[in-house]
Parts: sequence; structure tokens; C-alpha cells
Amino acid sequence: MSATEFIQQLQAMPPAERERVFARLVENQEWRDDLVDLMTIAERRNEPTRPIDEVFRDLNIDA
Repeated sequence: MSATEFIQQLQAMPPAERERVFARLVENQEWRDDLVDLMTIAERRNEPTRPIDEVFRDLNIDA
């Protein structure tokens, strides 16, 4: 199932069932961490990028 299909099915659920799905997602620490990671990626999607070599050089990492 794609993310789009998941969202469509989630939107089609009755509110009580949708609430149970979200409750299970936040109860599980690993899933909660994954959700936070995904939200962070979405928030930062339009930020400028830097080549990894430049980052390593700025941090004095020999890679």
C-alpha cells in the first residue's frame, strides 16, 4: 500500500476508528519516532542543501 492509499483509507474511516489508529501510532515509541522523522523531513523539504563533503570539511571529519 502506498502512502497515498493509506491516507485515503484513513480519511474514509469513521472518526472513532481513525482515532484508534492514531492512538496506536503514538503508543509505540518506534512508530512515534518515525512519525517525528517524517514530519521533520516534510518541514525541511524546501531548505537549501549542501554537499556532504562540505559538511564533513566544516566539521573536521576525514571521510
